[in-house]
Amino acid sequence: MTYTEEALAAAKAGAERLREAAFAVARPGAAGAIAPETLEAARARFGEAMDDDLNTSRALAVLFDLAREINRARDAGQEIAAAQGVFRELSGVLGLTLAASEGGSKEAAPFIDLLVELRTELRAAKQWALADRVRDGLAGLGVEVKDGKDGSTWSLA
Repeated sequence: MTYTEEALAAAKAGAERLREAAFAVARPGAAGAIAPETLEAARARFGEAMDDDLNTSRALAVLFDLAREINRARDAGQEIAAAQGVFRELSGVLGLTLAASEGGSKEAAPFIDLLVELRTELRAAKQWALADRVRDGLAGLGVEVKDGKDGSTWSLA
């Protein structure tokens, strides 16, 4: 494989597409979901690729196909949690953590801080449902919020 700036940019864009599918948040009121048969077919194709002398390029193709299905389902307002679970499981087999890059977390930190502060105010106003919605939305983006006696803190999950 020859190193080029274009290949590096393409790899970065591909990793971002996978990351987006892994941490996408379903729209409220999701109706329907990706069919379990679709998830099992992806799992089977992934297994076949790995059984074929660890054919990682085919296995990655399965992940990209599943990422496309997750993004389509999200855009259609469908539930995506089960599909994301399968996606993360298969990604883990290849050692892909899909964690946010350090640069991205630094850029997002002020916004995450603002959301955590808003959640604290919602909890103080006893608006539990909205506070939980903020926490769950952050969790869906890979941000873990912990409540303690000194207030709430966050970290990348």
